[in-house]
Amino acid sequence: MIDEAYERDSDDQERLYIGASGIGNACPAAISFGFRGFPETPPKPRTKRIFRDGRRIEWDVIKDLKKAKVNVLEVDPLTGKQWEHRTCGHIIGHADGLIEGAKGSLSLLEIKSMNDARWKKCIKEGVKFSDRHYYDQVQLMMGMASLEDCHFLFYNKNTSDYGHEVIPFSEFDYAALLVKAEAIMRGDVQRIAETEDDWRCRGCFRFDACWCDELPKRKTMRSCANSVAEHDGSWSCANGCTNECKDWEPWRPKNRS
Repeated sequence: MIDEAYERDSDDQERLYIGASGIGNACPAAISFGFRGFPETPPKPRTKRIFRDGRRIEWDVIKDLKKAKVNVLEVDPLTGKQWEHRTCGHIIGHADGLIEGAKGSLSLLEIKSMNDARWKKCIKEGVKFSDRHYYDQVQLMMGMASLEDCHFLFYNKNTSDYGHEVIPFSEFDYAALLVKAEAIMRGDVQRIAETEDDWRCRGCFRFDACWCDELPKRKTMRSCANSVAEHDGSWSCANGCTNECKDWEPWRPKNRS
């Protein structure tokens, strides 16, 4: 009955931008389908609860940091909302917070919760090699926010142990992520896999759009194969369309060469 309740509780909110939390996805086609407004394959009830618990743990970690007298700025004082940074018109990142140092310097704060096996792997190998998508997320955030380092705090859901790593900003990695985002904005990307039974496609939230040709509810320039995203936040069409598509055809990833 609980699972059925979660299945009824659908989240239809579209996140029509390239997010820092998603830029590390190894498949640029998956990022593109979300960016262009294609429907998401509904997550399983268990997955929804995992996401719910992750958000709860994030706030508990912030409470622990404040208990330890760490100066955490979890919201932007100018807006009263989560820290947000943008670039290239379509790339947006939301930070868990900022940490203010003794001399007023600011560092990015990123919080993740992990199971025991994943936590131990992160301790042993470091974020860059154990969880590259997290590493890419904080690099993009640091680049957009002009910050020099990130306090990456990871919480063990099995033991309540903490892990901590200071990740320095890499200009090279940030530039590479912008190149990836630019290709997504142009629609010039391929799938990571050649067939739908590839293990990397199992559990992907864009599986139905990618492999089953599920289409958006509305035919817009965003989801059209003839349009590209511009740096001012707009979309332009190769056929000259402006507000609506006159010759809409669904965007698809390019064939693997």
